[in-house]
Amino acid sequence: MVASLTKEQLFKKAERFEQLFSNSGVGIFIVDKDRFIIEANETFCKIFGYSREEILTQSALSLHLSYASYVNFATIAFNKVRQNEALNLEYPFKHEDGRTIWLRIAGDSIPSNEEVLWTITDITSRIEAQEQLKDNIALLHNAEAIAHFGSWEILLNENNTLKWSNEMYLIYGETPENFTPSLEKLEQFLSEEDVKRMHKVNQKALQSGLDEELTYEIVRKNGKRVHIHTHRKASYDEYGVPTKLVGTTLDITKQKEDELKIHYLNESLALEVQLQLEKLREKDKQLQYQSRLAQMGETLSMIAHQWRQPLAAISATTSFLLAKLMLEQVQTEEFKEEIERIELYAAHLSHTIDDFKNFFKAVKQKENTTLETIIHKTLAIVSPILTNRNITIKTELQCHETLCTFENELGQALLNILKNAEDALVEKSIAEPVIIIRTYTKDAYACLEVEDNAGGIDTGVICKIFEPYFSTKLHKDGYGIGLCMSKTIVEEHCGGKLYANNTCHGANFTLKIPLS
Repeated sequence: MVASLTKEQLFKKAERFEQLFSNSGVGIFIVDKDRFIIEANETFCKIFGYSREEILTQSALSLHLSYASYVNFATIAFNKVRQNEALNLEYPFKHEDGRTIWLRIAGDSIPSNEEVLWTITDITSRIEAQEQLKDNIALLHNAEAIAHFGSWEILLNENNTLKWSNEMYLIYGETPENFTPSLEKLEQFLSEEDVKRMHKVNQKALQSGLDEELTYEIVRKNGKRVHIHTHRKASYDEYGVPTKLVGTTLDITKQKEDELKIHYLNESLALEVQLQLEKLREKDKQLQYQSRLAQMGETLSMIAHQWRQPLAAISATTSFLLAKLMLEQVQTEEFKEEIERIELYAAHLSHTIDDFKNFFKAVKQKENTTLETIIHKTLAIVSPILTNRNITIKTELQCHETLCTFENELGQALLNILKNAEDALVEKSIAEPVIIIRTYTKDAYACLEVEDNAGGIDTGVICKIFEPYFSTKLHKDGYGIGLCMSKTIVEEHCGGKLYANNTCHGANFTLKIPLS
C-alpha cells in the first residue's frame, strides 16, 4: 500500500514538474555535457524566438553572439556550474532574428546525467534603458564640458548637502580629489553681498516654484575672477514639501569680456564718429565758404555784364553833354532829355542790384512758387551773359504746379547748372550753342531738365561730378563746388533728386521736386 502511494505521489510530482516546466514565466532549458539543447520550455522559446522543434538538439552555439562568446561563456559559467558552483549572471545572447538580447541566467548541475539546467529571464529592456541612461549622461557631460555648463543640487536635509557635476569643479577651479563641495565652501568664493543675494534667490525659488536666475562673480584660489550665471528651481514631494533645489551654472566670463570689449569699441566708435562728424562739419563749412567765394565771383561777373552796357551809355551821354557845354551849344530840352536817359540807366542799374539781392537772399522758410517763376528769375540774372556768348536759350515749360519749397535756393542750384552748361559750350567752342530748359510733371514730382548741345560728359567721370572739389576744368579756375552745392540744395534742403546723364546732343541735368 505504501509503495503504491509512493509511486502515485511520484507521478503527481512529475506531473506538477512538467506543468511547472512548461508554463513557468521563467525560461528553462537543459543542455548536455557537450552543450547541446535537450529540453526547453515555452518561455525559453518565446525569449529566443524559436519553436521547440527548431531548438531541440541544436548546439548552444546558436544562442551566442559569436564563437568567442560561446567559448567565454563556457569558462565563466558552464564549467563552473558543472562543478556545483553557484551562478547568477547577466550575459548577452543572440535572438533568432539576429538582434542582441540580455538575459539573467542561473544554472544548476544534474550530476547523474552530466547535464546542466538553466533558468533565464529577459532583461533586455532594463539593460537598454541603462545603456541609454549612460549615453545620456555621457552626452550631458560632453555638453557641459563644451558649454562650460555645470549642474548641481542642494538636498534640503539637516546638512543641506550640495552635489554637483564634474564641470562645476572646472568652473570653480577645483578638482574632485582635493575639494568636496558644500554650501559653506561655495560661499567662500563669493563676496558677502553676493552670498546674501544667493540666499535670497534660493529662498525665492523655494517659495515660488519657478525658475529663478542669478548672476554673480567668484574668485578662484589662483585669483582669477569668473563671471557666473545660474538658474535654480525647487523639487517637491507628493505633499508639496520642497526636497531639493536643482540648478545649473554657466561660465559667462568670455561673454562678459566680449561685452566689455564691445562697450569699449562702441565708445571708441562713438568718439571716432564724433571726430569724423566734426571734420565733416568743418569741411562743410569750408565748402560753403568756398562756394560763397565762388558765387561772389560769379555774381560780380554777372553784375559786370549787366552793368557794362548801361555804364557805357551813361559815359557816352555825359561825354556828349560835356562836349556841348564846352562848345556852348547846350539846348535846354536836349540837355533835359539826356539827363532823363542817365536817370533811366541809373534806375536800370539799381533794379539790377535789387534783382541780385533778392535772388541771393537767404530765406529760411519754404514758400509757394512754381518752376516757371524760378526759371524766369534765374534767367533774368544769367541771360545777359549767355546772350553775350551767343548762347540760345529755349524753354519748353509744361509744369505749372505750385510747389512749397526754398525758391531762392532752387534758383541758385539752377544757376549753377546753367553756368556749368555755359562753360561746357564755351570750352568746346560749339558753333551754334543751345541750352534747352524743360519742365513737366511725373510720378508726383515737378521735373526740370537742362540740356545742352556740348557733346556730353565723359563717361569716366560722370559719376563723380557731384562730388565736392571735383571739376573737369581745374586748369581753368574750376572749383568743383557748384554742382556739389546744387545736389545738396535739391536733395538735402528741398527733399528732391538731382542727377545727370548724356543725350545724343550733350549733358542733361534732371531736377525733381516733390509736389507735396
